[in-house]
Amino acid sequence: MSNPSFRPLIVFSIPVLILLILAFPPVWTTMTGDVIKIKTAPVDPTDLFRGSYVALKYEIESVKPSQVDDSIKTEFNTRNMGDYKKVYVRLKQNADGLYAVDYVTKEKPGEGVYLRGELEVPYDLQNAKTIQIKYGLDNYFASEEKAKEMEKEALANPSVAVVKVRNGHVVLTDIIIE
Repeated sequence: MSNPSFRPLIVFSIPVLILLILAFPPVWTTMTGDVIKIKTAPVDPTDLFRGSYVALKYEIESVKPSQVDDSIKTEFNTRNMGDYKKVYVRLKQNADGLYAVDYVTKEKPGEGVYLRGELEVPYDLQNAKTIQIKYGLDNYFASEEKAKEMEKEALANPSVAVVKVRNGHVVLTDIIIE
């Protein structure tokens, strides 16, 4: 270990190792995750740094307070309103094959399809009609032509996001415009 030529190898391997560790969950989810479909409502913006993409809004991002576990509600207080809390959202498949929110909990479910998300603590919990949850599925990158085509089609027809899910991790793989 006292060999001076060994030190640069260690120094340069640490960032590579960190990048590999960060890339592992999405790659593993893409390879082995369950395929589910979620109803969306796309918008087509362009970002100068990232290019053309379709910004997505999901029905599962808005949940009713009755779907949120009481253990989460008791943690809400005035000092953390507007903050985000890590939660797990259990999904259930409905008759048309799409997935919808069953319930929201702070404990990781032992089985079934669930997503890990961040619940935005509402400012007025008593009068809140919906509570927002973010999953990190907001953008679908596409070529400029494809993004504009998807925007036009989505205005006339409903769209569905095809995602892969494994252990709460989720990766957006495709958008289907019906």
